[in-house]
Amino acid sequence: MRDTREMAKKFKFGLPLAGIFVLLAVLLPACKSSTDTDTDTDPTTYQARIVVSNTYGQTLEIFMDGTSQFTLTNGDSDKIADVAIATHTMEARIPGGALIDTTEIDVTQQTDYSYTIDRPDINIVNSWGEALKIYMGDVYQFTLADDENRWLIAVPLASHFLKATRVGDNSEVASITINVTQNKDYSWTIS
Repeated sequence: MRDTREMAKKFKFGLPLAGIFVLLAVLLPACKSSTDTDTDTDPTTYQARIVVSNTYGQTLEIFMDGTSQFTLTNGDSDKIADVAIATHTMEARIPGGALIDTTEIDVTQQTDYSYTIDRPDINIVNSWGEALKIYMGDVYQFTLADDENRWLIAVPLASHFLKATRVGDNSEVASITINVTQNKDYSWTIS
């Protein structure tokens, strides 16, 4: 009788424990291990990536080394994964059309690199000695104090006539035509 009680006692505690083991055996294979090779955050399996961001103002097709990678709408970003250690030529194009930007990214280690495509900007520096009004075309943009600089943001690819006039009498003191042909920043110093 005593053996039956001991067996019942063992069975009473052993059954829930067996159930837990069965549950773990079913659920654990669905969990990801920190050493899974499909994760790109594990330092032992991490590959170089290029994170591409589009703030150009319209949809762009992204190329790496002449091969289309993906299309990005304005305001979006995406990643090119498993990038080889080498120098890569990046291009952004209007889908099916014009080249907007090109740059080289020298991938030297397994880490994230970034490539952001935005519109060109023009930095205007006033070293004239007095406050000046700045115009693009015939449109007033802003007034610059002496030794101040400001940016014309998101300038389209085109030729832009800029002029600076005195604040008091609007007489022209300087002008320039800047041919914005590349997706880079331009500068004009008035001195």
